[in-house]
Amino acid sequence: MSDLLPSEPVSAPIPVSPQMEERLSGAYQRIVRVAVVLSVAASAIAALLAGWRNGLGLALGALVGLLNFIWLHHGADVLVHRMLFSGNQGPGKLWVWLSFPLRYLLVIAAVYAMIKGYPRMLIGFIVGLALPVMASMGEGIYEALVLK
Repeated sequence: MSDLLPSEPVSAPIPVSPQMEERLSGAYQRIVRVAVVLSVAASAIAALLAGWRNGLGLALGALVGLLNFIWLHHGADVLVHRMLFSGNQGPGKLWVWLSFPLRYLLVIAAVYAMIKGYPRMLIGFIVGLALPVMASMGEGIYEALVLK
């Protein structure tokens, strides 16, 4: 199996200017900031147009979605850190591998609770779950158009 993998990188790394590196390193903070702004604005608009239950459902969905996104970012950072630096630094290997399925269990539990307990809030909740994804897509468009 290891015979199939190249022993050297296929291409040389692309040099990145310090200015570009600085702009790109702020992507996570921009995504979180945009997701929070979208969540607050969308929750207020949903509460005004569709009632307080939908606004609250959207806010709860956005909160679960944002927590999921933050946990994903943290888990990816820990995983990369464990791959780059050997030794007993940071959380254990078991916790790193369990953190990814635990994120999904959190979302599944929240959706189940919403379906069983508050079915009128479900549509707003599902829309709220998508807001961090929309913020990430916005960041991708920003980087493609502005950061050439």
